[in-house]
Amino acid sequence: MFVCGSCGSTQTKWLGKCPQCDAWGSFTEVPDLPKKSAKNKSGFGTGAGAVFVQAGAVERKPLQRFSTGFAEVDRVFGKGIAEGTVALVGGDPGIGKSTLLLQVLVNFAKAGKTVAYISGEESLDQVSERLERVSPAIPEGLFLLSEQDLGNIMDGLIAQEFDAIVIDSIHSLQHQELDGQSGGISQLKAVTTAVTHWAKQTRTIVFLIAQVTKEGYVAGPKTVEHIVDVVLYLEQVGSENARMLRTIKNRYGDTGEVGFLSMGIQGMQDKADFSTMLVSSLSSEEPGSALGITLQGSRPMVVQIQALVNDSPFAIPRRVVEGVSKNRVEVLAAVIAKKLPRLHIENKDIFVKVNGGITLKDSGTDLALVAAMLSSLTGKNWKDTVFVGEVGLLGEIKPGIAFEQRIKEGKKLSFQSLRSCKSDANIVTLTK
Repeated sequence: MFVCGSCGSTQTKWLGKCPQCDAWGSFTEVPDLPKKSAKNKSGFGTGAGAVFVQAGAVERKPLQRFSTGFAEVDRVFGKGIAEGTVALVGGDPGIGKSTLLLQVLVNFAKAGKTVAYISGEESLDQVSERLERVSPAIPEGLFLLSEQDLGNIMDGLIAQEFDAIVIDSIHSLQHQELDGQSGGISQLKAVTTAVTHWAKQTRTIVFLIAQVTKEGYVAGPKTVEHIVDVVLYLEQVGSENARMLRTIKNRYGDTGEVGFLSMGIQGMQDKADFSTMLVSSLSSEEPGSALGITLQGSRPMVVQIQALVNDSPFAIPRRVVEGVSKNRVEVLAAVIAKKLPRLHIENKDIFVKVNGGITLKDSGTDLALVAAMLSSLTGKNWKDTVFVGEVGLLGEIKPGIAFEQRIKEGKKLSFQSLRSCKSDANIVTLTK
């Protein structure tokens, strides 16, 4: 049997391209699982028969939420993490996943909870060294384990009750009843399913640290992300020590929410000055730069966009972008060419970069992109101005999503007044 590593679809033979998700070279051969012989009268299952419960007769226990000790992390989970949550945390090597979650466990233990850090990649000496760095005073309720065998781990978890655990990493565990190497498709699905089932029965909070591919996605089949409750990514943004925690999936809160942290010698801390961390010291004083306000989850942030527009030596001008969609830049360049033909932007190379390593996906920064390109073309700087608005194909300026929220953020950062310029660019701006 062959399984696609991207979407988890199965085929009886190897295919170069997955018919479900169109991924190339994603199929891996896995051994067929033994079939169960016992069946019920329908021809399926083991014969035990499922017992249905009437919807109105279900006894619901109130779902408690606990603070992680980080205001930004609590925000991402939705005002604290709910009991029984299974969260998958991905990120590049060395980004701080293990450090952050070890600190969360320390905060839980200081609050009187019993927690465990299970490492499948490091020895107890290595984990203890990191623990002493982030928490000189080690709480009594924190336990450590270095083990890769899932059976031994589950036996230990069942023997002692825990409120929260961290498994570092899910790709290092081995299910001895299945063939295949640790981190393989069948192993990942079996390990994640077993841990999730135990967490739901005991209402234990589980953090699963995941390895990522070179593209930055969690390694393994997408079915692993479907099994868990929350999928988080820890990313570097802005300065070298700034981190952004982003939710890709959240069954207990809003998807796409972000939190900002600062990485230091003693671990992670909440980052309070996130509003302008994506803006360089030059700000928008130099031509070719413009400030916009983007939405990261429900949180507005000031972002700096830089553009370089030059005469092209090639028959087909180049469009090189970083942090924004290339198609979006080409569309906005076409709007400028139509509305301002004397600038001849269609014959020029366009290079666009978003500072801080962040990716802009919302259309509310269209106007800032246009302003950056116009600034490079004309040599005019946009000092003390932030641009808010969506640009249509006809050149019209629209407020866009969460316009009032962006305006409020601009005013909070000393951009006090809103004005509309009746110029060729038809720009709506916030100006000091």
